[in-house]
Amino acid sequence: MNALAVTHHEALRTVLADRTGTFVRGGAHQNWRAVREGEVDPHSALVRLVGGSIGSLLTANGAEHTRLRKPMQTHFTRRRVEALRPRVEKLAEDLLADMDGAESVDVKDRFAWPLTVGVLVGLLGVDEEDAPVLGDIARRVFELSDPGVYAEANAFLKDLVAKRRAEPGDDLVSALAAADDAAEEADRLGDTQIAANLVLLVIAGFETTMGTLANGVRALLTHPDQLGRVTGGEVEWAAAVEEVLRRYTSVSLLPAVFSTCDTEVAGVAVPEGEMLLLAYGAAALDPGAWQEPDTFDVGRDARGHLAFGHGPHLCLGAPLARLELTVALPRLFARFPDLALDTGREAADAAVPVESWMMHHPQQVWVHPKGAPAAV
Repeated sequence: MNALAVTHHEALRTVLADRTGTFVRGGAHQNWRAVREGEVDPHSALVRLVGGSIGSLLTANGAEHTRLRKPMQTHFTRRRVEALRPRVEKLAEDLLADMDGAESVDVKDRFAWPLTVGVLVGLLGVDEEDAPVLGDIARRVFELSDPGVYAEANAFLKDLVAKRRAEPGDDLVSALAAADDAAEEADRLGDTQIAANLVLLVIAGFETTMGTLANGVRALLTHPDQLGRVTGGEVEWAAAVEEVLRRYTSVSLLPAVFSTCDTEVAGVAVPEGEMLLLAYGAAALDPGAWQEPDTFDVGRDARGHLAFGHGPHLCLGAPLARLELTVALPRLFARFPDLALDTGREAADAAVPVESWMMHHPQQVWVHPKGAPAAV
């Protein structure tokens, strides 16, 4: 399979901002020439991912995208996100307390994973015993190895919507269900479309934030000078988080948009029906957009990075991700000021990336909470 990748910051920004219909999402069977002409298996996991499920924000365009996004944007507000702050802080403190006394711990497994899942459980009103299902769904989607995960995910979340219609609570799913019940007939989404959008929220709200948190811990521990700038008060944690998002975004590459006509991107001819991969990781290292882009500089003005996308499909979960990161990172390093990487485990296996060509974060991040043991 051949595909084009949009690797430069301005080019990617332009493609993401398109509102002319030159670049569209979804409909791979119609919009992707390689599928139309039999070069790509129409039943593959990749085609399922980029092809679009019913009612999904990710693969809708134009007026339909606006219609589907409006309820989420109305109810997944900064106020609702800010209301989660006490839960995020309590989760972080409890998880860090559980790490007290440990000689060596995988901070991704013991902190990043349960924190992000725990936040989603509270946001969506998922029963605690069902929490592991959310993480499993996200992992399997990004591995692109299990086409059946989509039906499973939609069934799980459709059942959750039905439960919250019957027994509403103070959560996002209940709010979406109540708003749908009160909407005009033409504006109603129904359980299937609400569930499809919640699948997207689970995928985007778990794996991406967990991976960026893991990347952020490793980045700060491997750049002690930069860590000292934030822990010493020279740089605000909010600014450091933006640089983590820019330089170490967990989203390396996302499929995809399709060209609907012959066009060009950054001077490169793009025929009709091409799939364009959205290379966020490469755009973060574009020297045309950033001075010394490979350098991790917590004092950099990193505003304008594309870690959350841009344009009509700008990530709805950006405020929640920022909240989690700006709560988790300072508390981790305040609780364990001598935190150090477990270099023995790092050398063995911890720096091995996850098995995904879309995501970029290590499988494990082993640390010594009380500092590295003295050499014997």
